[in-house]
Amino acid sequence: MSYPSSPERLGQSINLFMHVLTGVSVDQYGDATPCAAFTVRDLVNHVAKMFLMTEAIGTGTEWDPSVATADPMPFLAETPESGWPPLLAERAQAAAKTWADPQVWEGEASLSGSLMATATVGGILIAEFTVHAWDLAVATGRFLRIPDHLAASSLEIYRREAPRMRGLGLLADEVMPDADASLFDQVLALSGRDPRWGPPPRAARDLSTEA
Repeated sequence: MSYPSSPERLGQSINLFMHVLTGVSVDQYGDATPCAAFTVRDLVNHVAKMFLMTEAIGTGTEWDPSVATADPMPFLAETPESGWPPLLAERAQAAAKTWADPQVWEGEASLSGSLMATATVGGILIAEFTVHAWDLAVATGRFLRIPDHLAASSLEIYRREAPRMRGLGLLADEVMPDADASLFDQVLALSGRDPRWGPPPRAARDLSTEA
């Protein structure tokens, strides 16, 4: 059996998030997500930042720390939220294209100020984009099947790097998974997410006030 290479997996994890995003409506942007501090809108803006950061790391471009807290990201600032997905798609494509070159995975790179092997950074990005795709899907009431090879890559990197990532503030505390947890449920638990999380009921609209 032939398995995707790391560059292919990173591209697939990015595409997975974008696939979910295309089905999100703007009226869901205020909804909660499994990331307690994020609404759907916050999550989309966060991944927009990740696309910029991913491209910058891959090209060796110095990262502007002020962009990390921008809300929204500069390339989204002049566009209504309904127009965000196509702009994210452009940045997603640029990020994936940069890392499609196997040579980019060599050497060292910085992630949140911590220097590590670039291949490790790439593995973390695969896991983060994959988990954020799940975040967005479950937050908007949809089921997302995670390919086994992305779940396996994510579990491998989190098992190795979760303590360091928690120290950098990139992961929440681990959640205890069920004894029979699936491969991806183990990933979610390691990433600090409850695999059983579901969105709260959306507030019912009182149509009588709109008559």
